Amino acid sequence: MGYVQISLDCPSCDEAIKLSHLAIQAGVHWLEAGTGLLLGSGLEGIRALRREFPNMPIIADTKIMDGGYPLSKWCGKAGADYTVVMSAAGEHVIRGALKWRDEYGTKVMVDTMYESDQVSACRRCEDMGVDYLVLHLGLEERAVETTRSALDYLQMVHDKVSIPIQVVGGLSIADCVRAFDMGVHSVAIGSPIVPGDSGSKMVDDLRQIVEAANRQN
Repeated sequence: MGYVQISLDCPSCDEAIKLSHLAIQAGVHWLEAGTGLLLGSGLEGIRALRREFPNMPIIADTKIMDGGYPLSKWCGKAGADYTVVMSAAGEHVIRGALKWRDEYGTKVMVDTMYESDQVSACRRCEDMGVDYLVLHLGLEERAVETTRSALDYLQMVHDKVSIPIQVVGGLSIADCVRAFDMGVHSVAIGSPIVPGDSGSKMVDDLRQIVEAANRQN
């Protein structure tokens, strides 16, 4: 089985909670306190999601470049199950987040956006003991380099590492189906599907992606 994560990049907690209820209606498995929510509402964005959805996994998309230990600590104490560190931050920052994980349990995702050698970066992260890899095609990248996809490096990375992999960045329903067919562990869904119409079409699109995740062997 695969997993579907909704990216909550709205600045307000109220909007994040509204979108989360719709996503859960569609069967989404994980909630992401997106960078937009964290910038707009701070740690309260995580706390609000944890209060409203006590049993849902919450990922804090912190994109940490410095302060791996303290930032992971603050997010973990606020209720996050995972924090996100950028691979470009380097070994010391990643190990700081891992130190907090070992003390408290907040797991570590590493985002490899902008790495020129994705396979080497992912293997280094696996060797350090991170819990999850995130193959991410950024907003500006995909707007300018329109032929690129978040799935471009998935097969070569999947062949070289054994830890779970997530893909994120402008994914369509067809992209998600293909990603699950290729063996990805999870997809993170943001623009253009979320927030989309913030209503019935978003729910229907997410439901189709959840169905693809549930079909994964």
